[in-house]
Formats: sequence, C-alpha cells, structure tokens
Amino acid sequence: MLLLCLACSRAPKDSAAEVVRPSLMVRPEMKEGILERVQQEPLASVLGQVTARADEDYRETTLEGWDPSAHGHNGGVAQANAFLAWLYDDQARAERAIDGFAWLDDDWGDNANWDINIRMAYPLMGYSNAHDLLLSTPWYPIQDQDRAERLLTSINQQFFDAYVRDDTMRQLSLGFSQNNHPIRTASAMGYVALAFPEHPDAQEWLDFAVEENAYLWGPDGHYVQDDGGISEGPLYYHFGMPAALAFFIAVENSTDVGDLYTKRCVNRQDVDPWLDHGCVEGEAFTFDNPLNTQSFADAFTWSVALRLPWGPRPPLGDARFDSANGGPVLQHWAPDIPANFDWLSNLEDPLKTTGGMELGPYHLAYMDAGASAEEPDWTTRFMPSAGNAVFRSGWGEDALWLLLVAENGDARKTLHDHVDGGSVTLAAYGEYLLMDSGYYKPNELDNAVTAQGDAHNLILVDGQGPPNKGLLQNFGDTDAYLENTLESKDLDYAEARIAYEDVDFVRSVLMVRDRWFAVVDRLESSGPQRDFAWRLNGYAGTEQTGGSFTLTEDGAAWEKTRAGVRAYVASPDGALTFAAPPREDFARPYVHELDEVGHHTVLDASISATSPDFLTVLAPWELAGSPLPVEAVQGLEEGVAWRVQDDLIWLTAGGTSLQVGEHRLETDAEVVFYGLEDGLALIVGGTELTVDGAVADVLRPD
Repeated sequence: MLLLCLACSRAPKDSAAEVVRPSLMVRPEMKEGILERVQQEPLASVLGQVTARADEDYRETTLEGWDPSAHGHNGGVAQANAFLAWLYDDQARAERAIDGFAWLDDDWGDNANWDINIRMAYPLMGYSNAHDLLLSTPWYPIQDQDRAERLLTSINQQFFDAYVRDDTMRQLSLGFSQNNHPIRTASAMGYVALAFPEHPDAQEWLDFAVEENAYLWGPDGHYVQDDGGISEGPLYYHFGMPAALAFFIAVENSTDVGDLYTKRCVNRQDVDPWLDHGCVEGEAFTFDNPLNTQSFADAFTWSVALRLPWGPRPPLGDARFDSANGGPVLQHWAPDIPANFDWLSNLEDPLKTTGGMELGPYHLAYMDAGASAEEPDWTTRFMPSAGNAVFRSGWGEDALWLLLVAENGDARKTLHDHVDGGSVTLAAYGEYLLMDSGYYKPNELDNAVTAQGDAHNLILVDGQGPPNKGLLQNFGDTDAYLENTLESKDLDYAEARIAYEDVDFVRSVLMVRDRWFAVVDRLESSGPQRDFAWRLNGYAGTEQTGGSFTLTEDGAAWEKTRAGVRAYVASPDGALTFAAPPREDFARPYVHELDEVGHHTVLDASISATSPDFLTVLAPWELAGSPLPVEAVQGLEEGVAWRVQDDLIWLTAGGTSLQVGEHRLETDAEVVFYGLEDGLALIVGGTELTVDGAVADVLRPD
C-alpha cells in the first residue's frame, strides 16, 4: 500500500533538471523535419499566418481588470514569436516573445467574466508554450524565466482554487455542463502543470486535467457517441476539441505511456445520464491518450459528415455556422479521417488554424504537407447514436445536402441541445435554403430563444412541439430515434420516430437521384381533433437573408442568389391552409442567429384533424437552370401522390391502387416510390408492389 501511494502521488515524469525543452507543443528532434516541410504548400501559407500573428502588436491589459481576451491575444503573439525563435534560431523573435510576458500580470481575481474558465486556454497555453520554446534558446534570461513561472503558476493556482476547489463555482461552471467547460478548464490547468512539473501543486492540477479528459472523451463520459457524435453539437465541439488536442499532444511529448495518475472525482455527477461514471477518489490509473483512440478520431469524422457543401457546419443545437480547427493536426495520429480534405476545401474559412486554440504552429509541426486531400469515399451518412442522418449528393460546393435530426439519450441530454427531434434542414447549389434558427441567446441566464420546438422544422400540435427545454439538467424534450435506413445508388432513405402531445410521428426522408427530396409524415393518435401545423423555416425573403419568399397554392418557394427551393405539401386528410404564422420581432419562429441576428420567413401548412399525414416534395433548383416539374396526381380515392418529372412519390392509405399515365400500381405499402421510366422502386410498410399486373423488384429500408 505504501508503494502504491508513493506511485500515485509522484511528480510528473520529468523533474526540472530532467526536462528536455521544448517538451509541450514539439520536441527538439522535430525541428529539422519542420524546416523541410514549411517550404511546401499549404504549410508555407500557414507559416505566413504564424509570422503575421507574431508581428501583431501586444494589447493593453490593465484597462478593466484581468481581461482574458487581451491576455489570450498576447499569449498567442508570444507563442508565435517563441516558435519562430526556436525554429529559426532568431534572437529578435525570442526577445519579442519575452516582451509579451511584460503584459502579463497575476491579478487574476480582478476579472469580471463569470465564464472566464473557458477562456483561460488561450493565455495559459499560449504563454506556457512561449516559455517552453524559449527555454530551448540561449536568449531567455533566468530572471525572465523565473517571472514567467511565477506569473503562470500563480494564475493557475488562483484559477484552480476558484473553479475546482470551490464546490459552488465548480458545480455551476463545470458540473452541470459536462461538456466543453470542463474540457477547456482542465486542459488549460493541466498544460501549466506540464510546463512547470516541479511546482508543488502541479500533480494535483495534472491529475484533475487527465481524469476530466479521460472521462469525457472516454466510453463512459456520454459526451462522444458510438458513431462519433458529440452531445453538445458541432460549434462547441469545435471550441473544446482544439484545447484538448493541444493538451493531449503535450501529454504525449512530456510523459510516459505508463505514468500513473490519481482519480480526482470532484466533478463526477450522480444524476442521469452520468450515473455510471464509476470514479473512485484516490484510485491510481494510467491515461489512454485520446490521440490514439478511435472515438476521438470518429468525433472529427462526424463533424465532417455534418459539413455543408462549402465547408462550415450547420447550426445544430446551440450553434452558428462554424468550421473546425485542428483536423490536419489530428490526422497525424488518425490518418484515416478526412481532415485534410475538409481543411483544404473549406471555401468559407480556408486554412483555419484558430478557434478554440491557436494551432498554427501545430499545423507546421504535425501536418504532412503531401498528405492526401481526396474526398471521402462516402456521401450520405446515417449516425443513429448521434441522431443525425446526412443526405448528400456529393462533396462539391453545389451538392445537395439535407440533415434529419433524431437524437435520443446521451445525444440530446446536454445544456446546448435544442428541441428539434425530427427536424430537417436543406442546402443546395451553394445556398442554405431551409434552415435551423441557430443560437440566438440574448439572456445568458436562460436558454437560447431558438431552443424550443416551435423554432424548428417540425409538426406542431395546437402550437406545441416536443416538451420545452428547461434550465441546466432539466433537459425537457423527448427521445427521437433514427431507424429503417437505406443507402443505394439512386435512393437514400431514413426515418425519425418521435412521440409528443399524445401523437406518434414517423418522419421519412427520401433523397431521389441526388436531385430532390421527399418528406413523408405518418401520424397516429386516438385523441380528439386538434390543430396541426407543418412548419418550414426558409433562409430567404427578408432584409437580413436576402432573396424572396412566395406562398403558393400548394406550399411555398424560397429563392436566393444562386438557388431556390419549392416545397409542395399535401395531406390525404384534407385541404391544407398555407400561411405565415403571426410575427413578433426577435421572437420565435422568425428570429435567428447564424452569422448575425436577423429574421427569416416561415411557412405553416395547417389542418384540423385527429392525426393527419403529410406528403412533401422539396425540390431545389439552380437559378441558372429550370425548376423541376412537380404536379399532384389527380383522381386518387385514397392517399396523395406527387409526380416529379418521371418519378412518383405516393403516400397510400394501404391496400390501394393508383393510375398514373400508362401505369397502374397496386400495393399494400404505406409509402411508394416508383420511377415511371426505369422501374426504380421502393416501398415502406408493406410487402409488395405490382406494376401493370407484375410484381416489381423493390428496395426496402432495413
């Protein structure tokens, strides 16, 4: 037991005398390889970014208390200069990096940011890297070394005392969230511990940092789903991951694989969904660095799967348009992820190396300049654990893209989730057309205004979607399930199942020939007749969005600069009323925040019934071309159908028939797709389809 305790409490691998610098961002033996690669594109462009960062002025930091933004900026400038000083043996750069520490002070308690914890990665990691890199040069006087150590460890100690040792602050800031807050907080604290392993509190800081990250990125943390989905969505994944990535690299560079750490369980939660954490305070453990785990790599692939055709991620949950940082760095450890492609083909934010952490030097150190930037060998992607079905016609900027959301369990139990189970959004031909309302949060003490179901593309029952989201761990909402999927050359299909307001919903989405979409809603309810509104938010038709919005006799049309989309909506249960719901500025469903706060346009297709079904065609078109011809099939005794060019989509009443053109179709299915020219067929909810008396070969979802 004595030996075990000594092992648990020992200092990090290297004492001050044993550390070979640099030991955090990079190792000494990496210099030669970096110098060879930085002459090649795209790393030459990244070197330009790092040099430009190093040339920026330091900001004033004594105007309004301890400002994490100013100190973070200065840490980034110091880091860039120190990296260039180390790489090129540049005395002037070293001296400019040292100058950066003159702007740093340890009056950390004099800050006015309640969420300063998520902002500390920038100054603590940036300045720690600058110190570590400067130690490998001959131009870092001992008095400046001592000052840097005193300041950074003093700040980190105050930070740790306030956000870890203080039970109330820890629970409010880290405990309720179990997301990027503890990830960024712990990573920053642990980074200082690795930079100054001789500090008497370094092991406690490091133990906390390692335990938090091991848990949250591991299989029991409920943060990463089996298929890589991150519970808090892409925006906050992009915010938390770069800081964690930098910390994991520093752990790999400065410690041994078998090093022992001590479990610090103060932030483990004994409420759903984290009841199974299994943390035992004081228990010794080794760290399975997420750099070398499949789940950490899968999370980045999930992010790429979500991406809009021109690069940024959609506003899923509490999110705005956002692009990833750090993918090409991670690809050094996970060569199979499509990070280089994502990074090089992002038209909105090309060669991004900032966001969450300044990773420009890391790209120079770890990205293979000759790495393949080929497109992924998949397009459509179904991720049932994440609750995301992404229909994609290709990887070019003009591709068609649709996201169907169906989250359950861990994937929706997060502070940053929205009530959007069953929602669809659509982009085509370089335009975001059918939208999610994003992350409009004017009150930091409340949920985003856009978090509730009536801000999303759902069916409302008497004006209500799924149960409203509550505060903190009162997640509200209800589980939705992604089921019955199919991928084929010309047809991709998935269903989202959800229940609310005593109605069972099955929303089916079909992508046809990489050209158009069908959305089929089948409802079941034994309740009384109520008011149903089939809602669709369009990103066109206002001053903020540009473009136009037009109500039509069978739905609506939205047009932007390059493309538009028509929505054709029908119900077998009666005529629909098409109208825009009443508008109040800066309120649901019209307000949004994607890049900035604005208003958009909304369609409600309404009907009073017991449990009406809906059949919708979403037909995008490029304005340089012509819209798809879509027409309602006439003469049906039961059900509804749309003819889209030479294809048919039919919502039957079960056990029925239909005559269209020269073809007679008979089926016991609920949903039928049929290609009138080539016989391509799919059925849902039945056993067979006959066409002109012959049993057709059909596709069926699993």
